[in-house]
Amino acid sequence: MNNLQTKIDLFLSGTPEIPRDIIFTASQMFNEKLSRFNYKKLPSKSGLPSLSQIGKPMCQLQASKLGWKEEDKPINFKMMMTYGDMTEVLTVAVLLAAGIEITDMNKKVKLPTKVGDLYGELDLVLQLKLNDYHQVGEKSVWDIKSASSWSFDKRFASYDELKKQDDFGYCCQLFGYAKAEGVKAGGWIVVNKGTGEIKVIEADPGDQEHYINLIEQKALQISKTTEKVHFEKLYDDKLETYYKKSTGNRKLQAPCIFCDYKFACWEGLKYVKNPVSKAGNYEYYTNMARRYETVLR
Repeated sequence: MNNLQTKIDLFLSGTPEIPRDIIFTASQMFNEKLSRFNYKKLPSKSGLPSLSQIGKPMCQLQASKLGWKEEDKPINFKMMMTYGDMTEVLTVAVLLAAGIEITDMNKKVKLPTKVGDLYGELDLVLQLKLNDYHQVGEKSVWDIKSASSWSFDKRFASYDELKKQDDFGYCCQLFGYAKAEGVKAGGWIVVNKGTGEIKVIEADPGDQEHYINLIEQKALQISKTTEKVHFEKLYDDKLETYYKKSTGNRKLQAPCIFCDYKFACWEGLKYVKNPVSKAGNYEYYTNMARRYETVLR
C-alpha cells in the first residue's frame, strides 16, 4: 500500500477530527467553487481542446471543433458538477488533516504543443516523502475524481484497468498537467460517491512520454480538422440481444452513450424505453425493428 493511501486510511480510522483552521480553509475553497455554478463554458480561442478534454475520443473532439450541436444538458447537470466540487473540497480537507503536504491547488497551467497551447487547471500538487526517513518529498500532480460505485470498482480498479477504459481521457489529462507543471505524474484520489470510500491510484511516471506524444498527435489532427469530410466516426453501434436472441434493434455502446454530440452524429437516434427488457431502462437506439416501432408509438 502506498504512503498516501496509508496516511488517508490512518486518519479516517477511529474517530477522525478535522482541525478548525482546515475547516475554515475548506469553507473558503468551497465558496470559490460554488461561484462556478454560474460559469458558462466559453469556446477555445486557439480552437484546441483543453487538457481535460484532449484525451477524449478523436471523433468527439472533431465534432466539437466543427461546431456540431451538443445534446442539451440534463436538468441535474449543474447539481452533479457542484457535488463533484463538494467532494473535492472535503477530500482536500481530509488530506490536510492527515498531514499530507499540498503545495498547489486549482492551478491554471499551459502545455505548449507544436500547433498551439493547451490550457487546463490541475487539482493538486503534493509533496510526498517516500517514507519517514526522507526529510524532503518529491512533488507530483494528483487529480481528485468522484466516481459511482461501478466506476470505483471497475474503471478505477487499478492503473492498468483505467488505461484500458480511459474514454474520458484521464491519463492524457494527468500527464499533460504534470508536463506543464514540470513535475511527475502522481495519480488519482478517487472517492466513491455512494459509500465515501477513498482509493489512491498511482500512475506510472514512465508512461509520460507516451501520453505527451499522444497529446501532440491529437492536437495536430484537431488543428487540421476544418471540414466535415475530416470527421471520422470511430465506433459502431451494436445489435441488441435478449436472452441471446437478436431483437433486430441496434443501439449505442460506450463511449458513444457519453458523448455530447451523439444526436448530431447518429441520424435518427432515439432515447426510448427498452421495449423487450422488463427493467424498463431507457437506452439510445440507432435503429428500431418495425415491430417495436409500432409498440413505441
